[in-house]
Amino acid sequence: MKPILFLSALLALAPLCHAEVTISDLVAAPEIKQVKISPLGDYLAIKMLKDRKHILVFLDRTTLKTLGAFDTGGWEEVGTYAWANNTRVVMQLYEVQKTQEAPKFYGELAAVNFDGKDGEFIFGYRAHDQQVGTRLARREGEYAWGEVIDTLPEDNKHVLIASTPMQGQLARAQVKLLNVYTGEDEKRVRSAMHGYADFLTDKSGELRLISSYREDNSVHLNTLPVGAEDWLELPAQEYTDDFFPIAINSDGDKAFAADRLEQDKLGLYELELDGSGGKHLFTHDVVDISAFTVSSDGRDVYGLKLDDGMPSYMLFSQSEEAQVFKSLLSTFEGSLVDITSRSEDGKLWIVRVRSDRDPGAFYLFDREAVQLKLLFRSKPRVDASALAVVESISFESFDGTTIHGYLTQPPGGKGALVVLVHGGPRARDRWQFDSTVQVLATQGFGVLQVNYRGSSGYGLAFMDAGNRHWGDHIQQDIIAGTRWALAKGHARDDQVCIMGASFGAYSAAMSATLAPDLFACVVANAGIYDLSLMYKKGDIERFYGGENYLEEVIGRDRDQLKQFSPVNHVAALRAPVFIAHGKRDIRAPIAHANRLKAALNKQKKPYEWFVRKRESHGFYKDENQVKYLSQVLAFLRKHTSP
Repeated sequence: MKPILFLSALLALAPLCHAEVTISDLVAAPEIKQVKISPLGDYLAIKMLKDRKHILVFLDRTTLKTLGAFDTGGWEEVGTYAWANNTRVVMQLYEVQKTQEAPKFYGELAAVNFDGKDGEFIFGYRAHDQQVGTRLARREGEYAWGEVIDTLPEDNKHVLIASTPMQGQLARAQVKLLNVYTGEDEKRVRSAMHGYADFLTDKSGELRLISSYREDNSVHLNTLPVGAEDWLELPAQEYTDDFFPIAINSDGDKAFAADRLEQDKLGLYELELDGSGGKHLFTHDVVDISAFTVSSDGRDVYGLKLDDGMPSYMLFSQSEEAQVFKSLLSTFEGSLVDITSRSEDGKLWIVRVRSDRDPGAFYLFDREAVQLKLLFRSKPRVDASALAVVESISFESFDGTTIHGYLTQPPGGKGALVVLVHGGPRARDRWQFDSTVQVLATQGFGVLQVNYRGSSGYGLAFMDAGNRHWGDHIQQDIIAGTRWALAKGHARDDQVCIMGASFGAYSAAMSATLAPDLFACVVANAGIYDLSLMYKKGDIERFYGGENYLEEVIGRDRDQLKQFSPVNHVAALRAPVFIAHGKRDIRAPIAHANRLKAALNKQKKPYEWFVRKRESHGFYKDENQVKYLSQVLAFLRKHTSP
């Protein structure tokens, strides 16, 4: 289908509601992924799905008529993107893989005009080719990862990028001034002193701060103070692994950063760029700061987001964008709000709004006329009124520790319960739209999500409490949450299954061996089931610091690794197991699933097997997700129906 016709179809669907929501509707990739307005407000750049690939479509802002599109027609799709000026967009290009479903980013940047013309590779290993357009003379490609630091609104021809060579994980990035029309590297601005570098510019687009990590994992900071000609290396501080810079203040003399300096929770700090010191600004008592509300040009920070149960925002600036954001929070009370872009004059704003039951909608806010206009829905076939409400909960675990999580009851009332365990373990569940949660809930199942110890988001001590306790304390938190839900009457004793992916799959299998009478069935997707394999197979150990990470979280005690591996305890299982995996999984290689399968066969335990040869860590392709969840639902019903 041509882009103009496809987009017209989406516009027609935007205001419609559907009484019933299918599994396909819920798990399908968003049809509209992102919307951004051009600097002068003339055009909209829409990242949308076409033939299973993300492309860019350009619209006239007033008429919403299609002006052009960027689709290479080859094995590329659009990643993150931004307006470089009022008529040209720069973007990351991902490669669609022939051998696996999920696309990959190899550092390439491209640019295109608002009418879809003059599309070019402007950075990366294929930047010398003429596959996207034909205007450029051949030039040498660069084997490096490209990332836009600043779109430089004051400069219509260039963007500031970080170029990190593909030469090891501690490769030093260079900051370059890149021409968005010719792809020429016109100026080398600065190099990072060490690896994993982050860069901050001030309100004028001048590079002012570089943070990087030494080989001993300590933070190294270089700054350019106001009025200085030479860069300054700030005195060594006890910055933690969680340090990251956020933005330079409007006066250009300070930087905002997040860290855990001498405290448990991730907080907000202010650093003097002249090296004279800094101060702590804010830390929450219960949770880490989840995110920062950074201005649409990336040059200022005016607030932060907290996820203490339900999400909340704290604003600490009186800037124009902060005031607009505050009014939008009031308008969309109880929702997650993001400003994706704005016009230079501050009159027009693109806003994305989401919730537990809404996968996302994009609005145009006309500040001068004080009007909001719905542009697109991410998943126009999903009717929020047909979905389930997600509620925050907390309970005491086996040792009195307070554990937080979420409970979702099916729209029609109570049903069998699925304990859905998140991966990680250094991750967490949040109040937001979750397609798996809504598939289960709309099909009649309650869903319990537990942010067990070892999860991120609740402070360093809580996260570290999961270290070397994968097979006992973490699982005991999940089991305690399940028993709490049963005591509260959210399900019957024989109506509970446990399900998860990655570490969640490990937990599902492990918890079912520790409490065999508690769970009627187990669903394990892309899991690790033999901890000793983690030092031999998979990509974690190969990462910089990966071996240290494994030693920290699981240790090397052979007896404990054996004790904490569910593959060694299948004799205790009473629940049938649904095993799902992708053959191209390098995070949790399929050897784990094969070992669990062999152990179940040896013990003559029942199981079902679902493997896809082109999938990796989790299922990416919509059809595979639908098939997987359809079979999971049948499996759940078979083992929870009276």
